[in-house]
Amino acid sequence: MVTWIQRQASKLIALMLVSTVLYGASRLYFQLTAGFTIGNITSNLSYDPQREVSYPSEMSHQVRQVLKQPFHYLGKGCQSYVFVSEDGQYVIKFLKYQRFRPQQFLNTLSFLPPVEKIRQKKLAKKNEKLNNLFSSWKIASEYLAKETGVFFVHLNKSQHLNQQLVIFDKLGLKHTLNADDLEFMIQKRARMLCPTIDEYMQNGCANKAKTLLSNLLGMILSEYERGFADNDHALMQNTGVIDGYPVHIDVGQFEKSDRFSNQIEYEIELFSKMYKFRIWLAKKYPELESFLTERLLDVIGPKMWEMTPRLKTMDEAAL
Repeated sequence: MVTWIQRQASKLIALMLVSTVLYGASRLYFQLTAGFTIGNITSNLSYDPQREVSYPSEMSHQVRQVLKQPFHYLGKGCQSYVFVSEDGQYVIKFLKYQRFRPQQFLNTLSFLPPVEKIRQKKLAKKNEKLNNLFSSWKIASEYLAKETGVFFVHLNKSQHLNQQLVIFDKLGLKHTLNADDLEFMIQKRARMLCPTIDEYMQNGCANKAKTLLSNLLGMILSEYERGFADNDHALMQNTGVIDGYPVHIDVGQFEKSDRFSNQIEYEIELFSKMYKFRIWLAKKYPELESFLTERLLDVIGPKMWEMTPRLKTMDEAAL
């Protein structure tokens, strides 16, 4: 009996060790690769005229010139993998299609009617989120190129680019892809907002920082006036600076709606978007926080002191 118990215990220990090693190896692999694979950025999507974005004929040549240089892995967000061009002037973003596909076990067990029902429900929800993302990218390109630094979006497979695209993943491995077969976005590369403010203040350029804040507020108000809004409230993480002007870095949650032209609606949106940013400014640069608050009061008025932020969390935005 003791021998049998010892054998079973040994098997259990061995199984636990193997499971631990496999889990550790998978986590290490994910950390080294960021989960990037070519399969995760390619799709079998068919042509959709609603995703089509028109550009002047000469634009194809300009895009090919940008794509001729290699791109190196820079990072990843909730919705995309990001690579930076060799000259450092552009980034290219590929959708993380794995986030828009049902889990593999649901596909495997789809022959079971209850599982298939769940799979179809999840698939419909993921397709809706993917279509919203494409719509946001299209809005950024067609209406907000200046405010987003978007240079080009390619939302349907095509035959006109005729350009091989070379990317190097996080491990430094080279991949050669056909640009016509991919959905992607090219943006001008920006510096992050907060480090730019840090640099201005450390160099004694408080006036440049204030100008940047004024331009940021003006940009957002201009978008509201035209009926556009970025529904992501993570302003510090998603705002950059190009040539001294603010731009949206993450363009995945833009929406066009008449409700943003409503004063009450855009005031609470503006207050919410600036809320955590003002806290950061108050801790590091009270002078700038006071400046921004005064500008907000000019827009919203004294009722701002009674407002409660309406913050969207990452969990709410996640798939």
